[in-house]
Amino acid sequence: MKRRWISVATTTVALAALTACGGAEDAATKAVDARDFVALGDSYAAGLGAGNYGDSKDCVQSKDGGYPHLWAKLATAAGLGKVTDATCAGAKINDVRFEQLTALSDSTGWVTLTVGGNDAGWSGTLQKCLLTDDKTCQSSVDTAVAAAKTNLPAELDALYKMIRDRAPNAKVFVLGYPHLVAEPGPSGVSCESLTDARRKALNSGADSLVELIQGRVAAQQGFTFVDVRKAFEGHGACTKEPWIHGLRDNLAESYHPTVEGHKAYAEALFAVTG
Repeated sequence: MKRRWISVATTTVALAALTACGGAEDAATKAVDARDFVALGDSYAAGLGAGNYGDSKDCVQSKDGGYPHLWAKLATAAGLGKVTDATCAGAKINDVRFEQLTALSDSTGWVTLTVGGNDAGWSGTLQKCLLTDDKTCQSSVDTAVAAAKTNLPAELDALYKMIRDRAPNAKVFVLGYPHLVAEPGPSGVSCESLTDARRKALNSGADSLVELIQGRVAAQQGFTFVDVRKAFEGHGACTKEPWIHGLRDNLAESYHPTVEGHKAYAEALFAVTG
């Protein structure tokens, strides 16, 4: 009886070990098989400014010119599975949280995200800098930066947590924003009403927003921040080779990346993901 007990116990332990190993193997296989790609975010992620919007209507997604689609074409070595573009022009953080995250699942292996500019009221700030005076522009930038520092950290943290909960196997890449306009000083082309003082204020405000987002991303496991400011150096609006549109007949495209700008985004992302 004693020998039989030992045999049964040994068998039980062995089966438990095999089950545990099988579970670990299943988990590993599941992680490896998580290859689907989901793009999240606002107009910068949607490809506004790149054209070919198809029937996307309010979300104004570029069907082939936004950085997520351009990156997906570059990332052939990643063996991407299903590609889902959940981006939408005008999206704020809570729009992403409650309207876009349904695209995520355990099979999501890659996520890209650009969001936060609309929450900071950046569009309204830019309008004031274009239409008013230097002092009003600076005041508007200061107000936007202060509001962002107060509200965005908690909102971004909540968003990042929801992304991780819904896509536990995903690598998440958060891309920031470039300087929209030429640095102060001679740019070689007209810059509408954007004087040196206004350009300095706008670019400083952009730095504050980008650095805030970068700091929140750094606290998240499995998240990587992609800073595109260097990639756009010398290519803001009002430069000789702009990758950011100035004022456009299609006003929605104004101060959004051009085709070349979205390519710069995709290349900056590819440099990080390989």
